[in-house]
Amino acid sequence: MDAALAEVKAQEEARAAKTEELTRKSSEGGVVQQNKAKAELAQHLNEDPLPLRKAKITLEAALPKAEKARAPFEAATKEAEAARAKATSAAEAAERTRAAASESANQAAEAVEEARKSLEAAEAWLEQAKNRLPYGQMWWLDRELAEKRKYLPKKQGGVDKK
Repeated sequence: MDAALAEVKAQEEARAAKTEELTRKSSEGGVVQQNKAKAELAQHLNEDPLPLRKAKITLEAALPKAEKARAPFEAATKEAEAARAKATSAAEAAERTRAAASESANQAAEAVEEARKSLEAAEAWLEQAKNRLPYGQMWWLDRELAEKRKYLPKKQGGVDKK
């Protein structure tokens, strides 16, 4: 729209420049050249500028209509940009949450590994203590140990809860 309006204005300026040039030529040079320039100027001025004026008026009238038609789309564009910014911030928050969850999972795995090592140490101590403690007390310690193993994952040394 702006390009068409600029084109019409450029054509109008070219017409004005040609008129000015022919006016200047009609007052300079020899009599024959002056009369030739006057004839060209008269012919140029007698040309009908109606199509050019009509195009200019039509384009200038269409410009506000186009601006008015563009307004809802600009509002929708702003809403879309706001939604995109919100989605981007949500994605960043999700990434931070994922990283925190990954860190928590690593810490939990380390805690399970530490618990498994403690369990192994306790079992080793139990084996040593079996030789020193009475049978009833050993049975009770074995039972508590078996109960604790039920709550460990199988891949970490746990057993079925049966």
